[in-house]
Amino acid sequence: MNNQPQSSSLPVALPQVTARRLIVLAALAVLTVALLLTVGGGATALAALATVNLAWIGFGVLIHYSGFVVRGWRWQRLLAMVGHRLRWRTLMTLLLSGWFVSALLPARAGDLLRVAALRLPDVSPTPVPVAVSLSSIVLERVLDLLALLLLGATIGFVLLRTALPGWIMAIYGVGLLALILVVSALVIAPTLLQWLRSWSGQPWWQKLLDFGAELVQSLRTLGLQPQSAVAVIIASLYIWLCDALLLWCVLHSMGVAAPFSSIAFVALTVDMVAAIPLTPGGIGQIEAANVALLALLPLPPFNLAAAVLLNRTISYWSFLLFSGFVTFFAGIGQLFTSGKGTNNSN
Repeated sequence: MNNQPQSSSLPVALPQVTARRLIVLAALAVLTVALLLTVGGGATALAALATVNLAWIGFGVLIHYSGFVVRGWRWQRLLAMVGHRLRWRTLMTLLLSGWFVSALLPARAGDLLRVAALRLPDVSPTPVPVAVSLSSIVLERVLDLLALLLLGATIGFVLLRTALPGWIMAIYGVGLLALILVVSALVIAPTLLQWLRSWSGQPWWQKLLDFGAELVQSLRTLGLQPQSAVAVIIASLYIWLCDALLLWCVLHSMGVAAPFSSIAFVALTVDMVAAIPLTPGGIGQIEAANVALLALLPLPPFNLAAAVLLNRTISYWSFLLFSGFVTFFAGIGQLFTSGKGTNNSN
């Protein structure tokens, strides 16, 4: 890898932005932990954390991280469906780096990093068109939404039925509406694009519509390849069940023998709430939703704040450190300034 200084301002600006975001994350983390410990009784919460069963915690960590392994396989499969076969290790590195960047920068910047990286010859021997790589990420989001709706709504209605609070029903209603709109848009898109072509013969307009047509065609791949579609849907269900299993393991580590179905409903609904993060990494937002939903369930007495804190430490903070290590060890930042890759081996 070429480590010589470049004329671009990116190598200087990126660390500065990262440092600022890390300071914001650290401040939010301290505030959130302080609030949770206060709610949990301070010393009482710490005492509860000190007595957890580490075997259950270790199992929960393995389950949680396995979900990201499957995410890498799913992205590899989605790209293969449109003719771009890339190494799992390469895509896994980009996926982890994208997650890390999105945790630090706004507007899902990590997804833009993934799209840009797939254009580089050191990442992909045949550069992946922007429309194709973008469509694979959109399909990830659609599959995630579908999995959350199938699992969360089904479990919730079976468990609680008409006792579901209105705000929970509204969350799932919005998710269902979003999914319907995406599917409807894909159905009418070819006709709409053809109609839009008649508006103008300008080259820039036609190129824009060509990009839209390529994006739509890539997004329709699931419907055109039903066997692959089933595989990635099953993978998506597993990915989100990992979140539920982690919370279930955390509670078991504290001696709370809660039914998996109840805990799965809580974890999946929290994931729906976090679909639009209001803070970096959903810090504070996710913890509050977790506390509120766990409080709805008829569970044995336990230190709720300590459980939520432990769950988030594993699912977010440990993964932030791990993905950050992968990002910097793989030289993702210099990938864009020197054109040299480090992740093309199995």
